[in-house]
Amino acid sequence: MKAPLYFISMRATNENESLVRKIKRLTKKLLEGRIEKGALVAIKLTFGEPGNHAFIRPVFVRQAVEAVRELGGKPFLTDANTLYKGGRANAVDHLESAIYNGFGYSSVGAPLIIADGINGDYYKEVEVNLKHFKKIKVAGAIYDADFLLVLTHVKGHMSAGLGGAIKNVGMGCAPRSGKQMQHAQFKPNPNPNLCIGCRRCVDHCPTGALEMVDKKSKLTRPELCIGCGECAVVCPTSAIKILWNESAIGLQEKMVEFTYGILKQKEPKYAFINFVMDVSPDCDCAGWHDANLVPDVGILGGWDIVAIDQASSDLINKQIGLRDTALKSGFNPGEDKLRAVHPDIDWSWQIKYAEEIGLGTKEYELIKF
Repeated sequence: MKAPLYFISMRATNENESLVRKIKRLTKKLLEGRIEKGALVAIKLTFGEPGNHAFIRPVFVRQAVEAVRELGGKPFLTDANTLYKGGRANAVDHLESAIYNGFGYSSVGAPLIIADGINGDYYKEVEVNLKHFKKIKVAGAIYDADFLLVLTHVKGHMSAGLGGAIKNVGMGCAPRSGKQMQHAQFKPNPNPNLCIGCRRCVDHCPTGALEMVDKKSKLTRPELCIGCGECAVVCPTSAIKILWNESAIGLQEKMVEFTYGILKQKEPKYAFINFVMDVSPDCDCAGWHDANLVPDVGILGGWDIVAIDQASSDLINKQIGLRDTALKSGFNPGEDKLRAVHPDIDWSWQIKYAEEIGLGTKEYELIKF
């Protein structure tokens, strides 16, 4: 059976068709009859790293907040702390970053709660008994919530190829230690011929696994490496590249297994809204936003996480690729934009594996909303 997905176009010719109003109506459509009065509704999103501006606009998020309130729920915005160093590695910095990016109460109308606590160690375990994990970790506030509404900015990703709802749940709802469990197979391999000795990778490494040796970056303590990939993101010359082989597949599978456990604990109290706009080559964890790969497409809503990510990627790849972006190929409609940006990563593996373990279906029906 095809999963129903509601689609909001970017087009508007009158006030009633405003994207802002349509988001509120879509949220109500997805949640009506599914949340009880007084239910604590976790609105999961990414607040974005300071310097990035591709994250979901606060005014859009406010529509979801207001819809939840009008249905009798008690909404709060949430995300879990990041594994890498930056503006969101602990709850204090995380909240400061969220407010800096416009997610203060006066803008969004809901409190902000960092899901895994001050230092990222508040979590609960859920049994999954899958290929990689017997148990997974869920950030505490996500676990404790009565309903999970997932708002996702869909984009490319330097480690998973696609950053959709699966990644937003599997990685984003995991505590810092859960993120480490997923990233553990990655190892940087600095290329001394490309290294300019800027020390960015060394300064950003959260564990001290990298050091400068003869003015070049080197992985001197591989046993400390947690495979977070931050070194690859901050390197200005691509001297550090993650070895994209089975590790990329392993990361996606682990991410999917975390998603499975998180949704299993909530079932059926969840819904997903994917924003297929501002489609950047990499995730909102970077402190910048590169040029969009394709024109803005629209917004999808539904209850099947596999279908909504499949549809999101299909819509991206149907577009004409934009010039003067990270795209060097794949410009024609139907060509794989995500693979063109990250050619060594089969982003579709996460969707295939998610369907295989019963998270949903790749088959969907788009319903204009």
